[in-house]
Amino acid sequence: MFMQEDLNMAYQCVYPEVYYKVMPFVMMACDEFDVSNHEMLSPAMVRETTDRIYEDVCKIHPDLVRPDQYRGMSFEAAAAYSISNTYAEAQQFNGGGFFNDLITIILLNEFFGRRRRRY
Repeated sequence: MFMQEDLNMAYQCVYPEVYYKVMPFVMMACDEFDVSNHEMLSPAMVRETTDRIYEDVCKIHPDLVRPDQYRGMSFEAAAAYSISNTYAEAQQFNGGGFFNDLITIILLNEFFGRRRRRY
């Protein structure tokens, strides 16, 4: 068990810089979930938390803010650019944007990782 955690820590040292800018905010959000005894997150909770983390990170690190050409893309626009409906649905679901998606992945990874360590 401890060997695996040490190995995970060793691998994390090669993560890109953006990970280290986002992770403190993700950890705070997961701490709040732990205190509230949330065993599972609804899609709405994930979306709200991701949006909040995005806003907080962008306030502290404005260099990370970039315009995203696909953010909030409509189904009609997706069809015009021959982008699959699945991608357009994902953009409609979570507000889109690569950075938001990255935050969601980091958030879910930390949330589920904490749940695995409990058992």
